[in-house]
Amino acid sequence: MRLIFIRHGDPDYKRDSLTPQGWKEARLLAKRVSKWNVTDFYVSPLGRAQDTASLSLKKARRTAETHEWLKEFYVPVKDPVDGHERIPWDLLPEYFYSEEKFLDREKWLETDLMKSGEVEKNYREVCEGLDSILRRYDFEREGLSYKTSGKIPNPNFDSATFVKNYHLLSNKKEYDERTAVFFCHLGVMFAMISHLVNCSPLVLWQGFYVAPTSITVLNSEERVAGKAAFRVERLGDTRHLGSKQAISSSGYYAPVLQEI
Repeated sequence: MRLIFIRHGDPDYKRDSLTPQGWKEARLLAKRVSKWNVTDFYVSPLGRAQDTASLSLKKARRTAETHEWLKEFYVPVKDPVDGHERIPWDLLPEYFYSEEKFLDREKWLETDLMKSGEVEKNYREVCEGLDSILRRYDFEREGLSYKTSGKIPNPNFDSATFVKNYHLLSNKKEYDERTAVFFCHLGVMFAMISHLVNCSPLVLWQGFYVAPTSITVLNSEERVAGKAAFRVERLGDTRHLGSKQAISSSGYYAPVLQEI
């Protein structure tokens, strides 16, 4: 099964909508999305995500479910340097790398910074929200991975015994092609991905960037019947923008490499 996360277009944060560039990006995105065979669409309640999704949904003649937990992960914490409230994932590198717990899948929530706000509560809500969606498709969280019926989809291959060059034998013909698309935001997207691949979201928040209207794909691999794990297939794909539309660097502190 595929999970596709789409960041909203270039944002006009004051109006919680899109800039003129953002609307251009959304139109180009819609041409791409409308060609996909999508099972279900989900969208954040915030205006910039709703506006981005609207063009794709209209072109595909589809509707989307809106979920409150898909809104941007803005959970104020108290900055240890100046005492001001800020988002928990916009940290200066020298501070982020000074605390090893930030890198740990479980211990990041135990840090004083995260405890200064309702980060754990909100993070759990996002994880449970995502898992509630996955249960619709027969993916039940069990420990650090997911269990399925073992019938649909079929496992990619049987790894019960060691097989030389096993990756060449993967069973892709009967792969589950169901696809769920999420129109949301950089912060909450990385929170969901951290849950799926079992790492601290701070590693993703601080170490990765995805541009507006970029597409990130995770796929389930079921190498043993009844057991599934998700893996990032592509990250921040902006090919739909082509060479004429510049890639936005909104949310980034350096210029983005344009298509070449």
